[in-house]
Amino acid sequence: MTTAQPGSREIRLPKTPRYLAPFHAKLHPHFFADVLVIGGGLAGLTAALSVDPSLTVLVVCKAGLTNSNSVKAQGGIATVWNVPDDKFENHVKDTLIAGGELCDRETVEFVVRSGPAGVRKLMEYGARFDRDENGEVLLGREGGHDHFRVLHANGDSTGAEVIRAAVEEVKRRPNIRVWENTFALDLLTYDGFCRGAVVYWEKERETELIWAKQTILATGGLGQVYRETTNPAIACGDGVAMAFRAGAACRDLEFVQFHPTVLYIAGGSRSLITEAMRGEGAWLVDKNGYRFMTDYDERGELAPRDVVSRSIVRQMAKTNSTNVFLDITRKDADWIRGRFPGIAAICAEFGVDITKDRIPVRPGAHYAMGGVLTDRNGRTTLKGLWAAGEVASVGLHGANRLASNSLLEALAYGETTGRLAGEIALQTTDEYRALPLENPPTPSGSNATIDVDDVRNSLKSVMWRLAGVVRDEDGLAEAERKLGDWSKILFSKQFSEISAWETQNMLTVARMIVAGAKERRETRGAHNRSDCADFDPSVPAVHSIFVSEVN
Repeated sequence: MTTAQPGSREIRLPKTPRYLAPFHAKLHPHFFADVLVIGGGLAGLTAALSVDPSLTVLVVCKAGLTNSNSVKAQGGIATVWNVPDDKFENHVKDTLIAGGELCDRETVEFVVRSGPAGVRKLMEYGARFDRDENGEVLLGREGGHDHFRVLHANGDSTGAEVIRAAVEEVKRRPNIRVWENTFALDLLTYDGFCRGAVVYWEKERETELIWAKQTILATGGLGQVYRETTNPAIACGDGVAMAFRAGAACRDLEFVQFHPTVLYIAGGSRSLITEAMRGEGAWLVDKNGYRFMTDYDERGELAPRDVVSRSIVRQMAKTNSTNVFLDITRKDADWIRGRFPGIAAICAEFGVDITKDRIPVRPGAHYAMGGVLTDRNGRTTLKGLWAAGEVASVGLHGANRLASNSLLEALAYGETTGRLAGEIALQTTDEYRALPLENPPTPSGSNATIDVDDVRNSLKSVMWRLAGVVRDEDGLAEAERKLGDWSKILFSKQFSEISAWETQNMLTVARMIVAGAKERRETRGAHNRSDCADFDPSVPAVHSIFVSEVN
């Protein structure tokens, strides 16, 4: 797979260290597996479950299996499901429109058409979706969808339910082993082929080398690069950064989706307020109670996320306010509590009764459309390495993800990469041999004077302020300078703490976001340049391809 694709611009970034931490093949324990899956969200678990059961699978996840973006998914899974007037073509059309002319149509067709089968598989695992009194699956509608096609569970806790079912199925499979609280430091490469990964087991403070015939990246998102985010603390862009260091091409990192409605209460966690609430009739109002969305888009609250986020930012500026409000109080109180029990409970912790009170919200970094470049089967540009889920750029989302298409993608590409990686592993002869790889310690002096936490906090603030919902040339140039200065400091050292490795990964990903945003002199999808016009649909769209020279 070549990176020199039609309709793409190549962006070369300054070198980063090939490996973050020192290791030597003679000095660490070794583990062998047919297929290594890095990541324990829906994409990773689906990949593991899709590998031929005669093969050994090791799933490595940074935290526990219940701590991922997948678990936090509230809205549901979008798919065409027993609606007489809905068709696959409708879902494809909605996805393409949201994607700002940057989607790969064949990929969109594949993912959309695979949806019902993926959901049925979850049901076989035991996932329970909400149903009406007749036993029919209830469907919601979210922004950008022209039909009710979003399956949900426990009202607003879909992710938690599907992960519960997938985890239980994983535990029933004797060929699958799971290592929790294990940080994947770097991919091991030899002769241009991915051979597994270097991992750090936090419990024993031990570095281990995992050797695998095939490796699947399913590490999720990068929202922690921003100060305001819906993502869990583990979402630091680790997968994108380690693939980039290993020589795999990445694509379109400048497209970061900002969820329009994130709970904004001083001292409170930035909890996502699902788009399904607007789909069920919630209004967006400013501090004066004015319903403003139709001033910006005729679709009102049901406009795509990029439109709603920009509109909120503009209305906040117009009213000199730090937030706007979601108002669903005109609906029946019992219905509200039954449909959105999770949100009701979270808001109640801060004294907000969503049946009576408006919910304070503002945008927050939510989802990365870009990621590790793959072909339509999930293969990356590095042989032996696959990518699935949010870490991958498969061509589904384009410049802006359509609501509730993320769990759908995780199912489609988790299954595809697991099945295809397994087929190759089946044809590969067992060879339990450690290759002569090492990364020697660097004589760079003490790290005592480096306050990594301060760099991390500063990075998050700079990215939010200068490369957030709205961007411009001067701000991006300033961000690029600051990231460059921090990179010189942090990449000249080797660290032994996970928080430092995460910060190095965040720097790597932030540099790609900023470089792509500077180069993309247009407003398209989630990428909004206040100093550039909207994209011209008559001009072919261009992808950003990020390439690193392997040290």
